[in-house]
Amino acid sequence: MVTLALQLASHLLEVGAHRYTLFCSRERPAGLEGATCRVVLSPYRHELANKLRWLPWVEARAGLDAMLYPYWPCPPWRHRDAPPVVVEIHDLAFRVRPDEVPWQQRAYLGSLVPSALHRAVRVLVPSEATRRDLLAHYPLPGLEERVRVVPEGWSLGAVEPGALPPGLRPGFLLAVGTIEPRKNYGRLLAAYRLLKAGGEAPPLVVVGRPGWAYGSVLAELRAEPGVHLLGHVDDATLRALYRAASVLAFPSLYEGFGLPLLEAMAEGLPAVAGAAGSLPELAGGAAVVVEPTDVEAIADGLRRALCDSELRARLSAAGRARAAEFTWERAARATAAALDETILGC
Repeated sequence: MVTLALQLASHLLEVGAHRYTLFCSRERPAGLEGATCRVVLSPYRHELANKLRWLPWVEARAGLDAMLYPYWPCPPWRHRDAPPVVVEIHDLAFRVRPDEVPWQQRAYLGSLVPSALHRAVRVLVPSEATRRDLLAHYPLPGLEERVRVVPEGWSLGAVEPGALPPGLRPGFLLAVGTIEPRKNYGRLLAAYRLLKAGGEAPPLVVVGRPGWAYGSVLAELRAEPGVHLLGHVDDATLRALYRAASVLAFPSLYEGFGLPLLEAMAEGLPAVAGAAGSLPELAGGAAVVVEPTDVEAIADGLRRALCDSELRARLSAAGRARAAEFTWERAARATAAALDETILGC
């Protein structure tokens, strides 16, 4: 979500279809320090304070033709002079898989999303899968006509690869994502143990911050021989990891888009992805897609992606071609078009 908000803002400014005002929490975010546009800074850091106390007033007084909320939905109440609004819904995990989402997030999004959907002139989603989820869980009159699918892009191509972390050599399995239930690390670890039992397992490198409700999985990852738990890494290191890995292991149980899969395909890294949410749609035949609840299926997919040289070559070429279809410039132009529709009332 942070990546989308920053990349979309940056590329909207480059597209130049409109004059923009950025509303920022306390200071300009990294990457937008030199943006040549009007910037309004909030006195608040916390999301709730901004949504409940600050944004409802400033958005109505800023002289705007339209307002875009690319991160969280718009405030639950808006001033009568507020401009027409466009909101981004990243995924429906809080409704599709509620047991895997913190109760605070369920309560927050459960309160904001319905009102945002009623108010929004346009609703942006990153995939057809998220569009289907949205319409299934919120069958509101007229909503289908207001939804636009705007796929995300990938941005690591502008980053010079850094050095691999100490102790790593090329050829490892790579997993990227917050350590939380829907990323499916428990089953991935079980599949990795099956690979090791068959003598076919390179090291498993896990990149991602500890999230929530991970139970014993975090401790098991730390304790498992062959697993390197790196936590968060910068973009230069992440790109180096994509380039040095043998396979991306991404058997997620649900994704609204799936940025790590796109980034891996862009680097020509063969990937194994879960047959859930938007991942089959995003892969477009350029990844091995497996049932994410089946440990043996995950292990078999990883084994094939590691050992079948013909498959690896096909996935690498197909992944690069598929990733070329997704750019932030394209996403920005589609978003600008949605803003035009909002301003013109069409």
